[in-house]
Amino acid sequence: MQAAKAQNKAALREYNHKLKVRERKWMQTRSTYGTKIVQFEQEVDQANIAAQRAYSRTQQQLNNARSLAILENQEDFKKMLANEGAIEVSAAERGVRGKAVARQLVSNKANFGISQALRSRGLTQAGYMAKQSNEDVNRQLKGMLNQSFGKVALQPQQDLAPPKPVLQNPGMAFMLGMGNAIGAGIQGMPANSGGNSWMNNSAPTTNNAFSSSFNTAPLTSGNFMNYSPNINWYK
Repeated sequence: MQAAKAQNKAALREYNHKLKVRERKWMQTRSTYGTKIVQFEQEVDQANIAAQRAYSRTQQQLNNARSLAILENQEDFKKMLANEGAIEVSAAERGVRGKAVARQLVSNKANFGISQALRSRGLTQAGYMAKQSNEDVNRQLKGMLNQSFGKVALQPQQDLAPPKPVLQNPGMAFMLGMGNAIGAGIQGMPANSGGNSWMNNSAPTTNNAFSSSFNTAPLTSGNFMNYSPNINWYK
């Protein structure tokens, strides 16, 4: 019985130790995952800030290009007006009239139109480049966010609890031990020893037709060949 109690105590102690180790491991896992979550949020914020800076820088460059185009257009328009006046003055001084002066004025306006067309094409290309730059930044942002999210995508799960130990019954173990001890003691006794007398004396006596029909008492005298049992038990 003491051995069963000791085994039960050891099994419970080992089971409680496993539960404590499981709980401590789970706390460490949660703490590590919480740190990863904080780091993920910081990386997301930094990536978004960097992307917004890139978008702002691209938009600023595009705005600068448009502003420069407007300024250059104004300068070209001033030059066109100045050239037109110079053409008319030169023609008046030389006394030139008619189609020759008209051709010079048309050529002057055509040069202004060509400069505007080239400037417009440049602005269009700048818009395409700005859009492509923003798309590249967006792809890089998504890649960084996916990479950061991959570190916290799988939430940790606590391990299964260890199975409870199967405890022994001290009373049952004591009874089994006593039974085994008694059986071993009886088997070790000699067949004709007095140790088995209690078994012979405790045998129940029955009073039925079978016991009353046979005389099973041992023969104490006379010839045993003259012994005949009473077989009228069926009457």
